[in-house]
Amino acid sequence: MKIARILIVDDAKFTRDLMVKAVKAEYPKFEVEVAQDGRKAQGMLGRARYDLVLCDWEMPEMSGIELLTWLREEEDNRNRDVPFVMVTSLGDKEYVLEAAEHGVTDYVTKPFNNEQLSSKVTKYLVKQGIISKTELAEQLKKRDRMLGGGGTANVLTQKQGMPSGSGVHSSVSHGIHPAKRVRGKAMLLFGTEKLPVMIRELSTQEVVLMLRTDMSLPAMFQKVTVGFLAGQGDNQQRLSTKGSVIMLQALEKRLDAEVVYAGIRFTDLDDKSQKTLSRIIGLMSH
Repeated sequence: MKIARILIVDDAKFTRDLMVKAVKAEYPKFEVEVAQDGRKAQGMLGRARYDLVLCDWEMPEMSGIELLTWLREEEDNRNRDVPFVMVTSLGDKEYVLEAAEHGVTDYVTKPFNNEQLSSKVTKYLVKQGIISKTELAEQLKKRDRMLGGGGTANVLTQKQGMPSGSGVHSSVSHGIHPAKRVRGKAMLLFGTEKLPVMIRELSTQEVVLMLRTDMSLPAMFQKVTVGFLAGQGDNQQRLSTKGSVIMLQALEKRLDAEVVYAGIRFTDLDDKSQKTLSRIIGLMSH
């Protein structure tokens, strides 16, 4: 396993120590550095290369969102594209979307436990090739033996986003209009991908889609477009709307899970589009 360098940014020493302990418990050989605010972290990010940043949102001098914004705009900074995980108690979707707008990679909501944090670390180091899939498999087997079996697939299949703690069955129920379990299809567009998908839940604020894992999957906070079509003839309703991915969750907690739920928060619905979407929900609910 390669040696990774991780930067932890938090103004509370107690929280910094907890995060260092969580990382070191799983990866004792990793280099873990700390900064007590965004201003100090800014200087450190300008001097050295890191493989991952774990950062609090609310800090004096320079907040986490200000640090993130600065980093993503620094074209000559070697850390410009480093995975940046926000660790914060600000779990409302508005904050999640704001962080997504500024280029955050992922989100951990306080309070967290060691497994939740180390799983995030593992996830992004695997993506960068610092931890190989063989090493990951061995690590999961070891964790499984320690825990007495079960739950090891959480590293790759745990629910991401939707920090309110709702399950999939109610994860789209926070808008003005409650979500409905519907039967219908949609088109999901991101990058060069155009994927036919099934709808699980739909409201005028959000949608949960069912994707096969053999498809190209969107990333957390990625901007996407969702196309809806319902009804026939003169009663047919069409709508295409933009949104951001705020939840990813495997249907089964297994490394070979075949279905992933993707929760998408709509970002550009005007009154006319919301009325059209309400009619689509009505047609798909019958």
